[in-house]
Amino acid sequence: MAPPPPAGETLGQRVRKLRRRRGLSLAQVAGSEFSRAFLNQVEMDRSQPSTRVLRVIADRLGAPLDYLVEGRRGLERELGLEQARLALARGRPRRALSLLRPIAGEGAEEAGLYARALAASGRLPEAVAALAGLGPMGAAEHVRAADGALRDDDLAGALEHFRSARVLYEADSMKAGWPAS
Repeated sequence: MAPPPPAGETLGQRVRKLRRRRGLSLAQVAGSEFSRAFLNQVEMDRSQPSTRVLRVIADRLGAPLDYLVEGRRGLERELGLEQARLALARGRPRRALSLLRPIAGEGAEEAGLYARALAASGRLPEAVAALAGLGPMGAAEHVRAADGALRDDDLAGALEHFRSARVLYEADSMKAGWPAS
């Protein structure tokens, strides 16, 4: 029995929609990097492109790689993160918290930003708890894990580990400025 089709728009559907919207042919998007037939197979969700090929497709279509891979949800997440960063930069930590609550548990980037917003609101114990949710690995261990993921061509895993490492390094410098408890 075949698995049910994924809910929402597929990678192939997003690629085809963007290609047509931009008035590009299969050959124009494929260029010399891969064949038109392969791109057609991707658009019909019969082939899964490598990360390198996805980058080429995203570049030629003028679209964020996250959009091709995750669809609208990826863009909504990035939009929420940028809005929260802006709120923090403008000295509005409560606004940042309200923007981050729906996505706070999704990854290191969200957890780190959420912790910064909590700290800026004077809620230091909660900020420390939010950072503890990143798990037992330290920043240096995340960097090593990211390097290993890169060697395995796991770009998504590498990105998440690099984000975790950065968040933990930022947390260390943030904690250094906190009063002793």
